[in-house]
Amino acid sequence: MPDAGDIDQCIFGPAVNEAEFVQWWQDVKAHITKQEGFLSGKFHKSLKPDSRFTYINVAIWENEGLYWKAYEKSVTPMKEKLAQLGVDMTPALYHVAFEY
Repeated sequence: MPDAGDIDQCIFGPAVNEAEFVQWWQDVKAHITKQEGFLSGKFHKSLKPDSRFTYINVAIWENEGLYWKAYEKSVTPMKEKLAQLGVDMTPALYHVAFEY
């Protein structure tokens, strides 16, 4: 099996309706966790309201190919809903460079 890689998806706001955004993400989470190759994830919220990124999602996938397969299935409806909520999404792929 290929090495697992971190997938960081930075979501920044503030959302027009933060409660609605968080509830929507709960629904998204239910879908994402069923995708082939998904291993685990954590959803982080900034401690400061004026941070550049309000939320950061870090999901671990089995490999990059399975991540992109899942991304292609969900990206269009996700972008449409995020636009309605006034939230920008910046997806990016990362791997662990080192641990400390």
